[in-house]
Amino acid sequence: MNTKTIGILYNPRVSHALPLAERIAAWVEQRAGQTQTSATNDLPAGLDWQEIGLAVTLGGDGSILHAARAAAPYGTPILGVNLGRVGFLTEAEPTTWQAVLSRILDGDYWIEERMMLQTTAQRDGQELGQAEALNDIVIGRGARAQVVHLHTAVDSGALATYIADGLIIATPTGSTAYALAAGGPILPPQLRNILLVPVAPHLSMERPIVLSEGVTVHITVGGGRPAVLTVDGEVLVELESGDQVTVAAGPHVARFARVQSPTYFYKTLVARLVPRNAADR
Repeated sequence: MNTKTIGILYNPRVSHALPLAERIAAWVEQRAGQTQTSATNDLPAGLDWQEIGLAVTLGGDGSILHAARAAAPYGTPILGVNLGRVGFLTEAEPTTWQAVLSRILDGDYWIEERMMLQTTAQRDGQELGQAEALNDIVIGRGARAQVVHLHTAVDSGALATYIADGLIIATPTGSTAYALAAGGPILPPQLRNILLVPVAPHLSMERPIVLSEGVTVHITVGGGRPAVLTVDGEVLVELESGDQVTVAAGPHVARFARVQSPTYFYKTLVARLVPRNAADR
């Protein structure tokens, strides 16, 4: 990995993110000599991704999702420093970033690749929008207090009509996000399966489904009711009855610089979820 230029993205809504970004930038330039750093808020457009060898994010998983979608087409690895509440995707804490970054600059790391999804929405054969997601694609009811009707097929075979608040189409990475809150299973991040999880289904398929690797999901909005298509929690387009959405594995992967053991996921899973549940009792 070429780390001659390191990009730092910080969440401006976190009060200590900018001071930490400045400390990291100063430390890197002193530690690595010729290495250049470029700091910006968590708008990835502020960085020249063709020049970035490593992207360091300061925030929570949301900051990483922003960075991943921007970095993936360039194959740029990401190092997440957790300033959020959960941090499933992060690798370092505010107290450990220096040790972790030292190992990466010394070449003592490995690259984890995670599947992304690509979605396209169409109306009468005309494209409404296209985007990639690291966590999930969600077709939901938006602000309207009524269920949506989603006619769903896998490849060329009809699956079900979901009558629900929404349908989550998630990656294994996204299985620990909204899909988990909606009752879905947890998938290891190295898998390339697509997960379907209905949200508050009503008189329709209610169980989550793990689909085979390589399939394409086709959804048609029905019932004469509108819906909203979101990508990693951000609205992509508003849909009308008859609009079609396709979701499949995307052409890019998200790449993460790791120094933990390759089995870190299970340890992180327990550390992030069990203490929070215990504290709530």
